[in-house]
Amino acid sequence: MKNLTIISPLLYAVLTTFLLFSNSSNAKTDLIEKLDLDQDGQISIKEAVAEPQLLAAFGKIDIDGNGLLTREELAKSKFNLIEH
Repeated sequence: MKNLTIISPLLYAVLTTFLLFSNSSNAKTDLIEKLDLDQDGQISIKEAVAEPQLLAAFGKIDIDGNGLLTREELAKSKFNLIEH
């Protein structure tokens, strides 16, 4: 019974962390799916115009400066689009 008392909080922490990161990743993937009109797996500045918050942060998120946001760049950013 003592082992269960120790494992339960640990399991809770692991699952909570997993859910937080998976939701964040899914939100960024959904953002690409929503805005990626040419289906190249990236968001161009022209595509970002549809989301003013993303457009305002575009230059900071576009790490390599190529004018395209990749899943990796979005994942590294702290950008979160809050739906209204």
